[in-house]
Amino acid sequence: MVRGWVASPDGRHHGAHRDEAARDLGASSDSFLDLSANINPLGPPEAALAAASRALREDTERYPDLHYPELRAALAGYLGVSPEVVLPTNGGAEALFLAARVAAEWFVRNVRKKAVILEPTFSEYAAAAHAAGFEVVRVVAWRAASDFRLDLAALDEALVNGRDVGLVFLCNPNNPTGDAIPCEEVLSLAEWVRGAGAALVVDEAFADFVPPLSVAGKVGRDLFVARSFTKFFAMPGLRLGCLVARDLERVRALQPSWSVNAVAAAAGVVAAGDTVFAEATIAEVEMRRRELFSALGGLPGITPYPSAANFLLVHGPERLPEELARRGVLVRSCEPFLGLGPGFFRVAVRSKEENERFVGVLRSFLGSPLGGAS
Repeated sequence: MVRGWVASPDGRHHGAHRDEAARDLGASSDSFLDLSANINPLGPPEAALAAASRALREDTERYPDLHYPELRAALAGYLGVSPEVVLPTNGGAEALFLAARVAAEWFVRNVRKKAVILEPTFSEYAAAAHAAGFEVVRVVAWRAASDFRLDLAALDEALVNGRDVGLVFLCNPNNPTGDAIPCEEVLSLAEWVRGAGAALVVDEAFADFVPPLSVAGKVGRDLFVARSFTKFFAMPGLRLGCLVARDLERVRALQPSWSVNAVAAAAGVVAAGDTVFAEATIAEVEMRRRELFSALGGLPGITPYPSAANFLLVHGPERLPEELARRGVLVRSCEPFLGLGPGFFRVAVRSKEENERFVGVLRSFLGSPLGGAS
């Protein structure tokens, strides 16, 4: 098995393993069509790249403003909230870790020591919960039998039977299944979790692709929203996100100073105000996702599942990700995810040409003796 497709010793696993696959296969990393990371196919906004370049030249020798007033205002405007509830972070991952620490400090007080992770989902939630001192309870709440729609009964059982639950993580849209929960249902879920004496962290890393889903404007003492600006704005190397939360000064006390570098801050200010880019991205990704879903559904032995994000969860032959890698295409094996396992993989929605190339390689493999299709 090519490294990067199984869980690491600390339980974390991710896509974006192009360099690891290249080393294992003796190939150039630039030779792959990389569909393992869910990055906007349009690339980053040109104006944001220009701002980042200026900041690199002009601001490298200065510390960023400790409170990031311009960045907070820009992100707040983008999210439709007050700057008073926006804390810029080093990517969405730092926002998740901060939210878990805040929940542990504000709500747990050595009584509610468990965090519920709704699986299959992003592995960093468990890492964040462990770092904050929680015992992790994993509940399979998305299943193939229901096209991976969220099963709230699974969460209800965890809350009813686990009186010591202090934290619940929800990914919306969920990674890697693509399921999206309407804003009203998320708020109802937040009330339910609050009634059980716990806090809810909603990870909206992919909500940019479906803006009406966001509950960022409804945060409270026991509802936190984590955002990532690396997927939608195609800037994963710059690491920019934010936590939307109340009582922000108490949250900041848990965060290292200057978490966001000057280059990422400058790019974020410009990207957040680029409405033309945002509208073009939403339209492009929706169209390409429909095309890719239809193309995959027409292949023998391949089952794509509905998604609201810029990726699709797919089921196919076992070891398919590794076989595709040997043919120059990287997808995200989902074998390490609880509730998925062998045969499942996630594929990013890319440009028309890239999607067609992927489907062509997949069709060729399925038609070969190794692929098992006649």
